[in-house]
Amino acid sequence: MGLQDMFSAISGLQANSTWLDVIGNNISNVNTVGYKASRVEFSDQISQTLYGGTGDESGDNLGGTDPEQVGLGTRVASIQALFTEGTLQTTGISTDLAIVGNGFLVSKSGDNTYLTRAGNLTFDSTGNLVDQNGGLIQGFTAAIQYTNKTIDTAADSGTNNLIQTSAALVLNNTDPSAATDINIPATMTEPPSATSIVNFSGNLDSFLQATDTAAGGVLNLGAGTAANPSALPLGDLAAADYNGAVFNFEANPDGNGSMVLQQVGNADWQGALGNANPGATGNVIPAPTTTDWGFPLMLGAESIAQAQANAAAGTADYVWDQQPPQTPAKQITETVYSSNGTPQQVTINFYQVNDLGDGGINNPAGPNQVAYAWYAFNTTDGGAVSTANLIGGTGLIEGELAGAPNVGYDRGTTGDQFWGDLIMFNTDGSLESTGGVEVNAAGDAFQAMPDIYLPPVNDAGAPPADNGAAPGNPAPASPLPTQGAQITQVSLNFGTAGILGFGQRDGLYSDAEGTYQLINGVNTYVPSSTAYASSQNGYAEGELTGTSFNSQGVIEGTFSNGQTTAIGQVILAEPNNPDGLVNVGNNYYEQSPNSGPMYVGTAGQLDLGTIQGGTLELSNVNLTTELTNMIIAQRGFDMNSRVISVENANLQVLSQLGQGG
Repeated sequence: MGLQDMFSAISGLQANSTWLDVIGNNISNVNTVGYKASRVEFSDQISQTLYGGTGDESGDNLGGTDPEQVGLGTRVASIQALFTEGTLQTTGISTDLAIVGNGFLVSKSGDNTYLTRAGNLTFDSTGNLVDQNGGLIQGFTAAIQYTNKTIDTAADSGTNNLIQTSAALVLNNTDPSAATDINIPATMTEPPSATSIVNFSGNLDSFLQATDTAAGGVLNLGAGTAANPSALPLGDLAAADYNGAVFNFEANPDGNGSMVLQQVGNADWQGALGNANPGATGNVIPAPTTTDWGFPLMLGAESIAQAQANAAAGTADYVWDQQPPQTPAKQITETVYSSNGTPQQVTINFYQVNDLGDGGINNPAGPNQVAYAWYAFNTTDGGAVSTANLIGGTGLIEGELAGAPNVGYDRGTTGDQFWGDLIMFNTDGSLESTGGVEVNAAGDAFQAMPDIYLPPVNDAGAPPADNGAAPGNPAPASPLPTQGAQITQVSLNFGTAGILGFGQRDGLYSDAEGTYQLINGVNTYVPSSTAYASSQNGYAEGELTGTSFNSQGVIEGTFSNGQTTAIGQVILAEPNNPDGLVNVGNNYYEQSPNSGPMYVGTAGQLDLGTIQGGTLELSNVNLTTELTNMIIAQRGFDMNSRVISVENANLQVLSQLGQGG
């Protein structure tokens, strides 16, 4: 008799023992974060062929016979890691993360690079993001970057560029090969950001009434007449000047020899722009002439210096030129920030321009509102609303080139000038103009978002004395080294200008020609003024107060200035064959020849999973499965041992036969 059964049983003992080893290891790691269970796969050994069998022999009336083989036992074919997802546990710890889907975190320890699914991360004493073994998690860290924008004064253009500088934490995460240690120190600060835009919303009272007299009225048109508009601060707005009757003058409505604007119809932009939005790039009005500034250049433009000079001389044409300016219909105050984080207060006065005639367009039952004039003042540190603090407004030149008649800031658009403009409304109360206008080198005018500048400049290119510097002194220096002078350019966003009949509606009133699309900005309706500055995008310096992960693995930093900024991001890696990875302990895996090429990217890219912050992926060991497998492996081990016992008994019988017993 042969002894193959003993050798087969021994292989069974060895294989099942290995299976029990794997089961024991799985059970021991049931509480290991990110652990992946393994399973054992068996295969039979090569068999001994006792008889090879025969084919069909039909000529001899014989059929084929099967081969006769005796197996030589079993073996462990493979031990495979199971990369199924483990249960997710919410921990509430901001530095914990779980990978939902494919991918591994990348950790470096010395010269070695490892992969891990364990997301129980922390920051060490120097701000490095590390795993539980002290391995440095790889990814991107935000760094402060500076952005420069040249803003010239007309007096200095070409000789002394004044630089507006902004600093921001920028996360460059587009090149995975540039990933490095993630370092976020607890003392990280976010640099201040200069305000670049202030957004306005709400309602301006459509029923406000303002008198039109030389003493305190909104408009003082002097001795000019509609027949001689060049002598007026306003141009000729007769119906013949437009694609549809919009505005007319009404002479002497109050018996004081002055004139007022009368709205007699809605603005018809179709002749100039077709169905386009007037806020879009395109020719809006004809080139201005000496006798017709046309729509929307409503007011005769002047520089800040000229307005201040008029106020000082008592020759001001408008209520905002008075010293102090007349009481506005609405006043809005907003805090903005310079590039070094210094808060500055801007106050916007709104003066209503009323139609005292009988055009019957906006309000058939009463006075018809035409437009609002706006003027901005620097009221930082409690400064008064004063012509001396004027920094922008309707009828003011906002920026112009060297050689222009009035000095202002140059926005850097060659050949273009920018002006303040009236805020005008459609007859349904929706916004019709954006409060600013741009005139290009060819003389074509476009609606534009108006800008104000802090600090303003006078004709000598220096801030007025009431802004803390004597005339002739240079503008203040930036606190950022070698970055030039600090000028804050702030755009005022009064809303999206709509066109009656072309779909730009605010949805508050029925309009058979338009839609009900909600648009932001100011409107004018019932007698209520609720307009306000809804937001501005500047802020002071902030200290890091907390971190969290988003679904792309971005580390979002919360700062004391109220800002949430992307300050880091982990990368993920995925080999072609995760089963080919080598488990080297400490929750680490390494590449092997069979793991294949590695794809490295950020969460959510291609086949990579996403990140769930404040969560850990637990072990994927299933105790029920493991205990069941343990019973099966134990029975297999037991039965193989019984085969050896039986064969041992058989050998004993043979031994006894040899003894003649």
